[in-house]
Amino acid sequence: MSALEDLASIVGPENLITDPERLRRYARDASPYEGIPPMAAVRPGSVEEIQGVVRWANRTRTPLYVRSCGTSLWGAVPLRPNSVVVDMRRMNRVIEVDEDSLSVRVEPGITFYELERELAPRGLSVIVEPENWHGCVGGNVSSHGSGWGTGPNIANQGDAVLGLKVVLPDGSVLTTGSMASPWSGRQFYRYSLASDLTGLFLGSEGTLGIIVEVALRVEEAQKVGLAVYSFEDLREAASAMYRVRRARISTIYAYLATGWTLDILYPEGAPWRHRLRFIVAAPTEEHVGLEMRRLEAAVGPGGRYEGPAELERLVKEKDAWVREFAYKAGMRAALIVHVPLGSLGDYLEKFKSFAAHVRDAYGLRMGLGGFLTDRSFVAVLAIYFDPRDPDSRSRAIAAWNDVKVRALESGAVPYRIGGIWADQMPRMGRYYEALRELKAALDPNGIMSPGTLGL
Repeated sequence: MSALEDLASIVGPENLITDPERLRRYARDASPYEGIPPMAAVRPGSVEEIQGVVRWANRTRTPLYVRSCGTSLWGAVPLRPNSVVVDMRRMNRVIEVDEDSLSVRVEPGITFYELERELAPRGLSVIVEPENWHGCVGGNVSSHGSGWGTGPNIANQGDAVLGLKVVLPDGSVLTTGSMASPWSGRQFYRYSLASDLTGLFLGSEGTLGIIVEVALRVEEAQKVGLAVYSFEDLREAASAMYRVRRARISTIYAYLATGWTLDILYPEGAPWRHRLRFIVAAPTEEHVGLEMRRLEAAVGPGGRYEGPAELERLVKEKDAWVREFAYKAGMRAALIVHVPLGSLGDYLEKFKSFAAHVRDAYGLRMGLGGFLTDRSFVAVLAIYFDPRDPDSRSRAIAAWNDVKVRALESGAVPYRIGGIWADQMPRMGRYYEALRELKAALDPNGIMSPGTLGL
């Protein structure tokens, strides 16, 4: 029996993909980054099948790369030849909604949209709204997804995770969170058993194991209020964002769109003022009204309140904004970084100078937008190019790599790592060395996503 026939016996022949055209798709995500097409892909349907695949990979020394929805923007693709992609989309069940513990256990291939559809009839909701409802839960938590549903009380999707079930590189299964206790049976608390092993796998991007179950916090669905303010002065808009956060106003969406980016996307309306878009959430309409008044005070006189038409536009555009920001001016190479919120005005000026550099050195346009998290601003630097033009794509990737170094050396830190930031990880010194030591201890055969995170 050949190695691939052995693999097919684990997941079933119908769940082994060897067609070259389909495999080429696994070498791409939603970024311009190009990986190496795998020699095969598998679509397991159970934890036991994943264990079998991992043990097979150890016997054959085959690199494994985990994929869920494939919507990442940072090169989450195979980086070594002769690999196998583990496609998690068949594992998309809601395992349990535990209303008593305000938690839900899901398989990693479920999308946030599918999960929210299951929670809504119970009056519940996820506590971090993702920027892409059609992204998968597993990929989001394994790559430190923030999502623009973050705000004054939560930094990223990882903070919503109560526990995990992970197939380790040796094929064994590790449970973290309160269910690590053999007598618990429920995921209701994360930090109960010594070291926080849940956090070990959040952000690991498949390098330390395959997440096969995620337990998330959920909360009662909230009432919401919307507001849009425009600013002539970008620094004042940045200061207003800081004041809103410092006042702990209960935002679940706080987005800054720079005027010069809106000019690129909607030239018919240029020149645009800079815009802050807010959605606040609270348990009752009365509380929403209070938060909206606090929001207006925090924004200050430098922000002009935009009327009902802009609010209607916010509702229509919020979930479409990723698509608009991404593709309206051509495909984009998105470089996403965290910057300290209190220094946002300085960073916006730096990023505007980066845009001028991209224009002058590469002949391309760069836009900027971003959203508030707990203590940072997630800046999305979008370099636009023509995907049909190989020269335009090449210049965009060169600009991407140029700007990432400039951003890193300015004090920004990566949003997610994948392949695009992998070459910068060795510059992290002892931190990177510790990651390598941890990787070697858990994955001595180096089968789990080699090259990702620079490991």
